[in-house]
Amino acid sequence: MTELKFVFGDPRVCSGCMTCSNTCSMYYFKVISPSRARNRVVRVEPALDFPLFCRNCDDAPCIPACPEQALMRTSKGVVIVNNKKCVGHGECVKACPYYAIRIHPDTGKAFKCIQCGECVDRCPADAIWMTTEGELAKRDKDGSMRELYEQYSEEIYNKEDVL
Repeated sequence: MTELKFVFGDPRVCSGCMTCSNTCSMYYFKVISPSRARNRVVRVEPALDFPLFCRNCDDAPCIPACPEQALMRTSKGVVIVNNKKCVGHGECVKACPYYAIRIHPDTGKAFKCIQCGECVDRCPADAIWMTTEGELAKRDKDGSMRELYEQYSEEIYNKEDVL
């Protein structure tokens, strides 16, 4: 199988400008609203900004977690939500280790990044990019970027405001 693509960001470069979130919410929902974006940017003081996106996990724990079978993988490997099947009970949200799937505040249904690349194209700092695990390993040779995500995992993957 081809390596799965996902959007990833460098918190050492991200300025927290929210262009990615604003672009996403405008592109999909015609409103500038981070709560309606398919990604999140989480600030951890003293000023690290973590852009968070669906990683299309190989095991994708969100898929089997849904009792309605509303999540599936496309032929390109992207995990998507079938809005006709989704009833919004949030089991997929609870199952996601990266807090990359949420319940939309207007529709009450699950939604997540589908790797469209709109945010990547508009990031003024080039802090986010489309990648695979293999490409990310080459770009982050010393592992320091991924180490930051691990170091601050409790703060950035906090699910208290998920549902």
